[in-house]
Amino acid sequence: MNKRKVAIGVTALLFFAVVLGSVLMTQWPAGELADTDNAELGITLFETYGIAVLMVGFVLFVALLGGVFIAQEEER
Repeated sequence: MNKRKVAIGVTALLFFAVVLGSVLMTQWPAGELADTDNAELGITLFETYGIAVLMVGFVLFVALLGGVFIAQEEER
């Protein structure tokens, strides 16, 4: 089997595992919409949902690397 296909498969599996894990492990509290300023939003994101924000950042980083890898020209 081609090494590139294996690498793409492993990357896709890791991506879906991280996304599924972040969705299942995060508690999504229900509540009303409220007026919040930027400082309060930042505090909420990084104190209450810090792990989820880090996981989303990691997923976006892996997607960026995957896009660069796929767009890379092959030497023949």
